[in-house]
Amino acid sequence: MLNSSTGWVLITLMTAGLVLIIWALAEPALSGVFDAAIARVMGY
Repeated sequence: MLNSSTGWVLITLMTAGLVLIIWALAEPALSGVFDAAIARVMGY
C-alpha cells in the first residue's frame, strides 16, 4: 500500500510529464506566434 508521500511524488512526476508533453507539442506553434509578434514590433 502506498503511503501519502509516495502518492505526492507520483502526482508530481505525472504532472511534470504532462507539462513536458504539452510543451513539446505546443512549442512550435508558440514559437511561430512569438516570432510573428517580434517581427511585427520590429517592423519587418
